[in-house]
Amino acid sequence: MVKSIEDRTSLLIGEENLLKLKGSKVAIFGVGGVGGTAAEALCRSSVGTLTLIDCDEVDASNLNRQVLYTSNEIGERKVEAAKKRLQSINPSCEISVIDEKVDPSFFEKHTFEGFDFVVDAIDDISGKLSIAKYCLDHNISFIVSMGMANRLIPNNIKVLKINQTYNDPLAKKMRHVYKEAGLDITKIMCACSVDDPYVKGVIPASMMMVPSSAGLLIAAYCIDNLIQ
Repeated sequence: MVKSIEDRTSLLIGEENLLKLKGSKVAIFGVGGVGGTAAEALCRSSVGTLTLIDCDEVDASNLNRQVLYTSNEIGERKVEAAKKRLQSINPSCEISVIDEKVDPSFFEKHTFEGFDFVVDAIDDISGKLSIAKYCLDHNISFIVSMGMANRLIPNNIKVLKINQTYNDPLAKKMRHVYKEAGLDITKIMCACSVDDPYVKGVIPASMMMVPSSAGLLIAAYCIDNLIQ
């Protein structure tokens, strides 16, 4: 008889791997459309410790695609609203939050040594560079979300090395930024949509299907990494 949040998980991956997840520490940078779904999937999968990093507040325009929030949280800080939801799902998950923008000085104030995995789901280019550099310097496994806006169909989201990406303007920009900073782009895994944009505009357009599908793929990649 299924009695707890862990039972169906252990039936699929086994008790030993469940214990690995419960002992794991994961940091999620950005708890929006992609990172929020990844965070919920990891929380429901019994990852033991999550740190959520974001510097934004919940806005009504988030509600069409960001799974962690409802109209009740509009105006709240995203990390606090996300923590509240995730703890209501899995009270055993230890959750801490950092309500700050990731800039070049971020990792002078915060250390992630001892973490098993990092998810980069932010949009800021300098922040993404800082995260990748920190993870590579400290030998922390990580994955980066590329651009999920302006796409409608989730079928062609792939997890691949960033040097293998195409049809993604953000990935193209990040390849250049990483290489210019001296990072080995063959060591940077990302989630990327290879579809042509459905629309183009100044304001990024999005619905839930694509960013949430990317978040689930990222969570699956993270879990596979943790239990291997």
